Amino acid sequence: MRGMWRAALLVVAACGARVDGGVVDGAGSDTPPPPPIDAPPPDGRPCTGGDAAMTAPDGSCFVLFTTPSPHDQAVAGCQALGGHLALLENAALDAAAEAFVGTNDTFIGLDDLDTEATFVWDDGAPLVFQNFALNEPNNGSGSYEEDCAIIAGARPTKQWDDRPCDPAALPTAGLYAYLCQF
Repeated sequence: MRGMWRAALLVVAACGARVDGGVVDGAGSDTPPPPPIDAPPPDGRPCTGGDAAMTAPDGSCFVLFTTPSPHDQAVAGCQALGGHLALLENAALDAAAEAFVGTNDTFIGLDDLDTEATFVWDDGAPLVFQNFALNEPNNGSGSYEEDCAIIAGARPTKQWDDRPCDPAALPTAGLYAYLCQF
């Protein structure tokens, strides 16, 4: 019986297979066994968190926090999640985000903090696709600074608007829900 097992192992080894499931290629180097078919990708993580979460059209994850916060806290909240404020760089992402946030006025990752009237995404990408509402951005019509973009969820059209980043500029504004993406 022992001889039969030895013979079987020799045949298997001659084919390049290993007992642990790995493979020895023709050059003699070991490759680890493949992951189980049902294993998530190495960098995959569940799309969860916040008050609501959904998978975006590009496969990223949107996470909505509805507690009104100033922009700097929204940025920190998204970073703590391992993400960033949402980068709505095309119509499909924007449409999904606008539907997802509902009636919440919601910070996204777009601002003109560095150069007035030059909006850029938080990752430094220039604004190519945009969905500002008619007559927006308007910088508060010149009466106060509006440097952060939001999805104006309370409006029927839900397009973008520039708003104050915190309540210091205008006490009735600057605190909004925020949409993270990872």
